[in-house]
Amino acid sequence: MTTTPSTAAPAARDREAVTLRLSELVLKTGRFEEMSAFYAHALGRGPFYERTPDPEAPPRPAGMPERAVDVRLGFFRIHDTPYSQVLALFGIDSLTGADPCGPGLHHFRFDVGSLGELVAQHEHMASNGTRPHRAANHGQATSFYYRDPDGNIVEFSCPNFATMEEEVEFMSGPVFAANPSGLELDPDRFAARYRAGDPKSELLRLDNKEVAL
Repeated sequence: MTTTPSTAAPAARDREAVTLRLSELVLKTGRFEEMSAFYAHALGRGPFYERTPDPEAPPRPAGMPERAVDVRLGFFRIHDTPYSQVLALFGIDSLTGADPCGPGLHHFRFDVGSLGELVAQHEHMASNGTRPHRAANHGQATSFYYRDPDGNIVEFSCPNFATMEEEVEFMSGPVFAANPSGLELDPDRFAARYRAGDPKSELLRLDNKEVAL
């Protein structure tokens, strides 16, 4: 029996997007040393790879954006399993500061495993004087927000619910629809009440004036 290869177009499902994972975030900066120190402190470890470009290397081709070979590099491991997660810095000496209110990155988030870890990260950041510019109980998650030396907003966040189903149910309801920002927190009072032993159910009430701004 002779078969002829099909020339029919692939089924629609063959053209659907594949499952993706965010595995690398790259920030370009004119403050490489300051940014490297900030993220080394935030992540609890320095870069696993650094490189300074060869000053004698050929110039970047016209019209091409900066490549790894053109810039000072710093790669930080965020998480090793089940797949690699990396934050990278591209150091560009000639770069001028961007308007933080202009188009581009608004913020990015690091997840932590529990409320205790969130408080511990807050205390760790404070150990070198780094303070959150905002903290909030959003209802489905609690987050502390910081600015890095370039003004990028870095969020540390933990889930308030034990399961994804509970989170989705809350976010589909009227409370979240009315106020997705949630309750603005005083981060130091929130951390102090956690250390004092306030139960999670009390700490995470959206009307908890003891921890609100």
